[in-house]
Amino acid sequence: MRSPTTLHRLAIGVGAALLLLASAVGPVGAANTVTAEITGGGLTASIASVTLEPSAFQDAAHHVIGALSLSAADATDLRLGWHVTVQSSAWAYTGAAAGGTLNDIPAAAFSLTSADLPVAVTGQPSDTTAFPAAGRVVPVALDSARSVVSATAAYGAGSYTEALGVDLMIPAGAHVGTYVATLTVTIVVGA
Repeated sequence: MRSPTTLHRLAIGVGAALLLLASAVGPVGAANTVTAEITGGGLTASIASVTLEPSAFQDAAHHVIGALSLSAADATDLRLGWHVTVQSSAWAYTGAAAGGTLNDIPAAAFSLTSADLPVAVTGQPSDTTAFPAAGRVVPVALDSARSVVSATAAYGAGSYTEALGVDLMIPAGAHVGTYVATLTVTIVVGA
C-alpha cells in the first residue's frame, strides 16, 4: 500500500476542518426583521361651510341665528398645546340693488354667541379641567380673530369637534339678495 502524500494529507485536513466548522456553526441565514414607522402630521382646523336660514325682507333690523361646526386636530405628537381663532370678513352682497359694496353687511354684525365643550373624535379625551377648553365666549363680534378653543401643553393630541353658535344682525332695509362671508380659521402652537 502506498503512503499518503503531503498533498493528500493537506486535502484530508482541509476537508475535515471544513466539516467540523460546518457542524459547529449550523445553518447560516440572514436576520429577519419587520419595521413599522409612525409618521406625524400637523395642526389643522376648519369650519364646514354652512348656509344660515333665509330671512324675509324687513324694514327693521333683525337677527338670523345658526350654528357652525369647527374641527381641530393635532397630529404632531409634540403635545405643546394649541389654540384656534375664528374671524369673519364682511358679508359681500350680490343682488339686483345698486350700490355695490355699500350693500355689504359689516363683519362686526356677525357674532359668536356660544361655544360648546369640544368633543373628542380620536385621541386624548376632552374634559373640563385640562383640555381642550372652549374659549371664553360672550356675544362677541367676529370682525377680529376670536379664540374659540384651546388645549394646554401635554394635552390635545387627536381630533376634536366643537359647535359654535352664531348670530348675524341684518341691518334695517338690507336689500334682497345673497350675502356671503369668508371665515378665517387659524390654529397655532401654544395655548
